[in-house]
Amino acid sequence: MSILTFYGGIGEIGGNKILLEDKGTRVFLDFGKSFGARSNFYDWTERPRQANGVGDFLALGILPEIRGIYRPDLLKLARLPSKEDRYVDAVILSHAHSDHADYISFLREDIRLYLGETTRDIILALEEEKNANIEYEISSFKERPLDRRALPIKRDMQTFKTGEKFKIDSIEVEPIHVDHSLPGCYGFIIRTSTSTIVYSGDLRIHGNRPDLTRDFVEKAKLAKPDIMLCEGTRINESTSQKENDVYELCMEYISQAKDNFVFVDYSYKDIDRFTTFYNIAKRTGRKILINPKTARYLTVLLHNPRMNVPKITDETIVVYKPRVKTGSYSGSDYDKADNEVFDKSAAVWSSEDVKKNESSVIMTLGSYQIEELIDIRPGKGIYLHSSSEPFNEEGEIDEARMGHWMIRFGLVRLHAHCSGHASGKDLNYIVNEIDPKSVIPIHTEHPELFQTFHSSRVRLGEPLKPMSV
Repeated sequence: MSILTFYGGIGEIGGNKILLEDKGTRVFLDFGKSFGARSNFYDWTERPRQANGVGDFLALGILPEIRGIYRPDLLKLARLPSKEDRYVDAVILSHAHSDHADYISFLREDIRLYLGETTRDIILALEEEKNANIEYEISSFKERPLDRRALPIKRDMQTFKTGEKFKIDSIEVEPIHVDHSLPGCYGFIIRTSTSTIVYSGDLRIHGNRPDLTRDFVEKAKLAKPDIMLCEGTRINESTSQKENDVYELCMEYISQAKDNFVFVDYSYKDIDRFTTFYNIAKRTGRKILINPKTARYLTVLLHNPRMNVPKITDETIVVYKPRVKTGSYSGSDYDKADNEVFDKSAAVWSSEDVKKNESSVIMTLGSYQIEELIDIRPGKGIYLHSSSEPFNEEGEIDEARMGHWMIRFGLVRLHAHCSGHASGKDLNYIVNEIDPKSVIPIHTEHPELFQTFHSSRVRLGEPLKPMSV
């Protein structure tokens, strides 16, 4: 029988690290960061010691203790055996979100990475941001902060498109596009020597491209799967706002703001959300203000015609130029990559420029640059929170902290968001349509709720316990 072992993604949202074994071939379905495991020992500002390589991650259970999968340079730093036979053949990556992709950075370079072309482009954009002044290869895949001290790692990357089947020894994989809050996401139909497995990745049918997910559902149904690994992030929620709902609501908020300042917080990787605020800016006669990081992200995705993103020379786009540590705006004090963005942009504004034009801008710097409000000192305004509401205590603390910033600067908090994950109602529809013999809930804190709809075929996975399929 084929075997599944869950090194992450069971009883938690994200952290997917699912090992599939068949006739001696071993592949991971994603190899992502577990926010829960990490937050047990660190808050969001703290990091494991660089000097100990993967040692701290392994000692604290943030990474699974599997011999023969980690980079030799990081094992040597941890004073662990580094000359071992390769244990895993490949990683199949569903998309570029950190809870699915980040910890690939720790894996040895001879473990092949299979990923979609758009995901590769996104990784390239993230790498360009992480390594702004460091030479790198397109095939390098490293995580901050280790990438700041490690040489680029060459990795064998094999890209695919939807419907293009590929084989890893006895395992055949058919990637099918799905809609999510990040472009280039995939689910998979996987055929082993004994079974057919459907892996949902992260998906929704209430976003801008429900046709992608419906295409996946139809093809997965035709495969007559034995097992479905189904994400259940929002299994406990029954409804979803659509991206057009976010557009209409934010359009109303910003139109009513009139001469007031607008500050927006959303994930810069979410191209649908960027497009929403870009279109609102054009319609209301405002500029959308982004930081150099977002500008680099858009520039890389510009080469992908499916993204349909504007150039940073677009007259609606303004790039924000914060003060450097010296307190000045001297070009010589900025990173080379930042200066390149400033040179190529249609307009570059400092805090003084924003202050002078605060009623004609949508400032999308988000919570990571909230301190820029100190320099801008806006008058009346609104803070549009356009990402997920907090789902744990740590998120609630962050939310309360943001609340103090809003009160301090007189901004009224409003919320509008379209989730990247299907609701419980839609998940029930997806499972019923695909009609697998068994369902294994993953990527959810409430796997037991799947039994409400599908009690006869739900199999609850257990961390680290092999499961025959």
